[in-house]
Amino acid sequence: MPTRTKSVPAQGAGSGEHLIPREDFQFVLRHLLAAYQPILEEDLQRVKKPELAKREAGGPTREDDLALARRIFDNFFSEEVALRLLSEEARKRLGPVTSWRECLQQIRCSIIFGWLFCRGPRTFRAFVYYVYVYWRCIRELLGAAIANPPTEAQRRDFQLLVEALAKAYKPYLTDQLAGVEFPTGIPDEVLAGEINSKEGEEDVCEIFERLLTGEATQALLGREAFAVSSRDPNFWFCRCWCLAAACFGCCLARSRNIDEVIECLEAYFRSIENCLRPLTCNLSGPQGCVAETGNIALNAIGVEINGTAAGAGFSRYILEWSEDLVTWNATNFNYPPIPPGGGSQGNVPVIGGELAFLSTSSMNEGLIYIRMTVYTIEGTSLVCGPIDFNLFRQNVWISGVDDDFNLNTNAFDPAAEFVETVPVLCSRPTGVYEVSFGGCISVQGSAFVGGCASKKIQSYSLDYKPGFETNPMSLGWTNFWNVVYTTPDQYLDMNMRRDNSDLLAGWGPLTQCIVGGFPPRLICVTDPTGELYPSCWQTFTTTCGLSGLITLRLTVTDVSGGLYYDTQRIWIDNKSPCAMIQIDAVPHCAVINLSQFANPPDCSVAWRLPIVGIAYDEYIDSSLPLTRPNDNFDFYWIKAMKQGGTKVQIPVLGPGGNCFFGTSRVGTPGLLCTPCNPASPDPSASFGLLANFDLRALDPLCSAQVSYTVPPDFLLPRGQCCDYIFTLHVQDRTITSGGPHWVEAEWPVRICNDLKT
Repeated sequence: MPTRTKSVPAQGAGSGEHLIPREDFQFVLRHLLAAYQPILEEDLQRVKKPELAKREAGGPTREDDLALARRIFDNFFSEEVALRLLSEEARKRLGPVTSWRECLQQIRCSIIFGWLFCRGPRTFRAFVYYVYVYWRCIRELLGAAIANPPTEAQRRDFQLLVEALAKAYKPYLTDQLAGVEFPTGIPDEVLAGEINSKEGEEDVCEIFERLLTGEATQALLGREAFAVSSRDPNFWFCRCWCLAAACFGCCLARSRNIDEVIECLEAYFRSIENCLRPLTCNLSGPQGCVAETGNIALNAIGVEINGTAAGAGFSRYILEWSEDLVTWNATNFNYPPIPPGGGSQGNVPVIGGELAFLSTSSMNEGLIYIRMTVYTIEGTSLVCGPIDFNLFRQNVWISGVDDDFNLNTNAFDPAAEFVETVPVLCSRPTGVYEVSFGGCISVQGSAFVGGCASKKIQSYSLDYKPGFETNPMSLGWTNFWNVVYTTPDQYLDMNMRRDNSDLLAGWGPLTQCIVGGFPPRLICVTDPTGELYPSCWQTFTTTCGLSGLITLRLTVTDVSGGLYYDTQRIWIDNKSPCAMIQIDAVPHCAVINLSQFANPPDCSVAWRLPIVGIAYDEYIDSSLPLTRPNDNFDFYWIKAMKQGGTKVQIPVLGPGGNCFFGTSRVGTPGLLCTPCNPASPDPSASFGLLANFDLRALDPLCSAQVSYTVPPDFLLPRGQCCDYIFTLHVQDRTITSGGPHWVEAEWPVRICNDLKT
């Protein structure tokens, strides 16, 4: 069935490229009106005699509509009418009616289907019912009536038809939804006369085109019947005529007066003539500089290939693309129906419409050639093309920061978050959380436009704005990086920022050498600004540094002044954690005697030495919700070391605990540790309990009772004294070039084991 073009010029009877014989047209019109006349007369009698009108509750049923359609079109579509719809040349080509009488029955079913489909506002579920009626009509005339209940094979065929209808109907709904959600330009189109009472009349025919494809036709007829019928030389003409008949039925159902009925009939004549046109192969586009577009239904980026592949004896068509006119590829094409697309060839005739959607993501930008071969059922073929176009590509996006590409959605979503998987730690479960970055950060992504001479890149820049911003045209952006292309060397492919390239890069020297001269020698030339070298953006200054939720904006400018944007939200954290530790159990600088904590020296009871301090990480922005990554604290740990010995990590919940990491803040730093204020006494600061150190770990006779292994060089024999150092380590989860922010504090103390042996 041919794909209809929305630009077909209106042709009256007896005018246009294919002249409609007036006598034939008048004959068919008289029979059409005669088929309607009894129904109209009955309605007139009801008007004259209201007592004859019988209105059942709920109005006419679907069965009433079906019975009415059969009354009209069974009387109208006779063999003589069918012959009068064909040109003299077409009649000779098709031969006697006896050889294609089965097709006439299918055409009658198709007219009824189109008429029912468009008779009034319906839901998708109601449309499914009319497909069911159509399916039963076709099967009955083929002598393969639907069983009651249907066989398993019949159920599968009907399920396939319903799925095909859903795919055919979805683009129509998508277009309608787009108009509802973005109605801004519609008033202007109405006022300009671009939208009138005929708006949308062709949409249903496009649904029919997407529905009546090869696979759906097999389900409609049955695979065995399809296998037999498809070998008939007139089979695809019959399919084309069925589509024209369905559109004709739809047009009649929407007609409001005799003039519109005549217009429907004229269009019907032309559509049938198009089905019999000689085999045609024509490529009309794309041409010139063509930008890639996204096809949501296919989840692909590419371009539409348009033209005509149709005519008598049509079987299929195949498209190919090339970058050099030498190697041709038949891959990457998505043939109708779209959706779902795909396939290795086009199985449906197309007249002035979309032949395929070419996925270009794996292709190079620049000059692309297209050619097409159309095949007949006899095995002959017709080649057209090649045509060429320049594939314009714009890859403008931020994909990573500091080589972290863990976006939880994709680079095209400005709200996407850079995330990390936080491992399970003590009582903290594993989870995926947004992360923050600090210090001198790098930004990765793509800043490329090209493929057309008038649209090659001229420059790109990076800016930031506090908060989350999706409008790149808004005010308040601060620029921090610029790259401008001027010299031929700068346009070398190695300097093009593609995929996950370092966007924060600056021009540096490029040395290129060739062998030349006589005698041959190595000749080297250096361009001082010929190569991009990676760099980074210093977000930490000598004062506080930049911290908070910000939006990055990437802007690319082409040589004609075109602008291309991408935005991406990220968190910046340049606030260091706070770590302070001390032991308050004994006066400052005093010696700790084990007997103070082990009296009597019972190894079965913990000898607790409280260790207090501050383990804190300031919220990145206290005005925002205190959730990750704004709540950026990761953990702290405490280690103890005998002078000159091994460091031993102690439980933060000890003694008796089994967790060696604290996952919650401890203490209140006040102004002691904030990055914008030097450490100074602050009455608002307060220490909290970091851990209870079990002093049994030092005693050779009791160390086996603690919950962790103690190395020999950590022990303190009875009767001896030694210096020990307690170290507190606090860190956050910010990603920097040197790892997360961390800070440590130490507390030295002298301990004596004064217990008796």
